This record gives sequence, structure tokens and C-alpha cells, in this order.
Amino acid sequence: MNLTDVVRELYQTAMVIPEPFSELSMEEQGEAARLLAQFEELQQAHDTVPYAELLHPMLLSKNGRFQDALTLTRDYYENARSWETAVAYANAARRAGDLDLAVTLFSTAAEYDPNDLTCWLEVGDINLERGQFTEALTAYEKALEKENSNQWALPSAFYCRHRLGIAGNWLTSLREVANQEGCTCGMEGCLTEIFGGYGSSDGIARAAYLLEKAEQ
Repeated sequence: MNLTDVVRELYQTAMVIPEPFSELSMEEQGEAARLLAQFEELQQAHDTVPYAELLHPMLLSKNGRFQDALTLTRDYYENARSWETAVAYANAARRAGDLDLAVTLFSTAAEYDPNDLTCWLEVGDINLERGQFTEALTAYEKALEKENSNQWALPSAFYCRHRLGIAGNWLTSLREVANQEGCTCGMEGCLTEIFGGYGSSDGIARAAYLLEKAEQ
């Protein structure tokens, strides 16, 4: 297995560990510590480790070392400003609870890659959960400008419009998304796993979650 494959496997294993750190079981904390140690061994054995600017701070945060992750990602970003380093810094800020900084950095990252819409989804999600629906809607609409039927942004925008009292049958639109059949052949899931993005199953789950919030 080459180094890139090792790093990819390490990342996929780390993603399974839930957050926040304070809610991890002893077994999960042990697994997080093991993965961080494995990464640090790779750093010692190789001059450069692929995707280190994304993986290392994530592993630090998974171990509850939020300030270390923030310091590391800030240094990465200041030394080489790019989409990757801005996103890594934004994610570290988000995990550390500095949501204002996270929003600023995700918005900045979007400027480095005009074709990317994931950063606007992150901005929308953060603002939606904070009840800042105008800002959230603006972010989701920027994502929809790039992909007008994005399965995450669309129901999220419906929800924001409902909460803002914008004229329209937005809850009906949410129910339509939540009740759609979606792909049943399994192909869509394979494609989204390979190429990224959101499939109909993501839209259904997102719409159902937001309907529940709207009805609380």
C-alpha cells in the first residue's frame, strides 16, 4: 500500500469517530489517540505526508486538542493561502466552537475556488443552526447558483424561506423533497461516494430533519 492509500485509509477510519471529544467513550478516545500516533509516525518516516494540512488538525481535534489544531491550521494558512488551508483552518475553528471565524474562513475559501459550492453549504449550515436565517439563505442561494438542484442546499433554502416568512409554500416544498422516492438501485450512492456531492437520499434526510425542526 502506497503512502497516499495509507493516508486515505487513516482519514476514513478517523471520520468514523464521532464528535465532540467530550462525549467519546474510553474506547473511542483510545482509537483517536492511536490514529494520531499513527499519523505522527508517518510524518517522522516521510518528508511530506499527502493531505497533512487536512488530516493532522482533524486528528488533533478528534483528540480534544482544539487549540493545537487552530494554531497548526493558522500557520498552514498564513504560510500558503489556498482553498485547502482555508478549509482546514475553518474546520478547526468550527470544532473549537469559534463559529464566527469558521464562517469567515469558509467564505474566504469559496473565493479561492469559484467552482466549489461546499463552503457555501458549510456557511449556510452554521448560520441555520444559529438561527441566522437571512445569512444562511444567502449562502444556500450562492450554492444553488452553482448547482440549482443541489440536494442539500434546496431543502435548506426552503426551510430558511419559511422561517423568514417569505411568501411561498415552503413547508409543502420541504415535504415534497422528504417524500420523494430517491434512487433505489444503489448506483447514486456509489457515484456520490466516488465523485462527492449529495444524492437524493441526502436531500430526503435533510428535508425530514428540517421539517421536524419546523414543526417543533
